[in-house]
Amino acid sequence: MSAAAVKLDAGAQGLQVRQVGKVFSDNGREVVAVEGVSFDVEPRQVCVLLGPSGCGKSTVLRMMAGLERPSSGSVSLNGELVRGPHRDRGMVFQGYTSFPWLKVRQNVAYGLRVNGDMLAMQEGTVDYFLDRVGLSAFADAYPHQLSGGMRQRVALARALANTPKVLLMDEPFGALDAETRWQMQELLLDVIRKERMTVVMVTHDVEEALLLGDQIVFLSRHPGRVKTILHPPFKADSEINTREDMRAHPEYAGMEKQILGMMREEGGH
Repeated sequence: MSAAAVKLDAGAQGLQVRQVGKVFSDNGREVVAVEGVSFDVEPRQVCVLLGPSGCGKSTVLRMMAGLERPSSGSVSLNGELVRGPHRDRGMVFQGYTSFPWLKVRQNVAYGLRVNGDMLAMQEGTVDYFLDRVGLSAFADAYPHQLSGGMRQRVALARALANTPKVLLMDEPFGALDAETRWQMQELLLDVIRKERMTVVMVTHDVEEALLLGDQIVFLSRHPGRVKTILHPPFKADSEINTREDMRAHPEYAGMEKQILGMMREEGGH
């Protein structure tokens, strides 16, 4: 079934992934990466894609970004078919993607400048998001002068500056040390809440998925299919504000055990 053959709900809000499949060619041999994947991401929801290595998490995310075309099924945003990259979907990758010859301020403004936003608007937006991610004091620094965590803050600010409807993140904290990773997770939570963002994030880290995800879409081993969709109950508790609060919740341990069991089951073949 082609992407064009999928009937879309014109009144739908948020992201809709419908029976998505992706087949790659490897030296003339077809490799099915993901098959029949369906789920929704509601506005202002954080959806985490989780599963064993090689299950197609990043492939699904790249199709949501428009960087890959589905071999079957469809991805749509607010009822409009995703046909390619667009500023309504911002992307943050695992690797450091800043332009090394541009200062932090210029990196964050890059997308705004490319899209033709007025200079005054660029400056105001850049200043706002540099402050939001704690980089105002480093606006005139070059990326090589920053730590890894600070460079990911630049990438986050640049994605946010384009005011996307959806922020897509592919293991954005995977290369960071544990302490910096925790700091970035808490920063992201704060930004998501204040900016009322819709986020889809790929991770292989169970604790990160539970900390950040309102919804966890767990994919099976290759070829990736939706094994289950979880909604951590403690995310609806307004008193859960820190990692420590989350781990102390009476339902946390059971959900962590369930996910770790699925990771062993799906990763063990």
